[in-house]
Amino acid sequence: MGRAGITDLAVDAVRNQTRLTLPDDDAYLYRLGVALYGFASLSSFMAEVACHLDKSLSRSEVEAGSGGTILSKFRDSAKTVSSSFPEIEPIAQNIADMFRALNKERTDFVHAYPITNNAKAQILHRRKDVEEKYFEVTNEFLDVFITRLDTVSEKLYEIRAIVAA
Repeated sequence: MGRAGITDLAVDAVRNQTRLTLPDDDAYLYRLGVALYGFASLSSFMAEVACHLDKSLSRSEVEAGSGGTILSKFRDSAKTVSSSFPEIEPIAQNIADMFRALNKERTDFVHAYPITNNAKAQILHRRKDVEEKYFEVTNEFLDVFITRLDTVSEKLYEIRAIVAA
């Protein structure tokens, strides 16, 4: 079913599968899904590009790793081609920095817990005392996260175009 095929009836059918109290905001739940799916897609693309850079890597093995492991393999693979393709190094560094931040934020909302906020809405909240981190995972947070996924993807396409040329 495409985007236009999602109906209130379909959303209600999913809601009726659980007794859990879910946010009333369907768009919030949709954003959460897009953020998770988008990060998984980006991780797979990063693994693919790492394997283009270092032909000795197994894509299925790289993809099976955590976000941090995929990032490490990507960084290592970029180093293997730095003498042949010096133009890749700054792009790869930029990608690695952005992906590292995204991975940390993804961990934050995956490990968040539901609360009823001051507006009486169900929302995810992240509390990590050791980092003095306390925040609600808002629509705005998710929108920025999703936009940054696209930015990293564009940079990965740049590297793939260089090594595929």
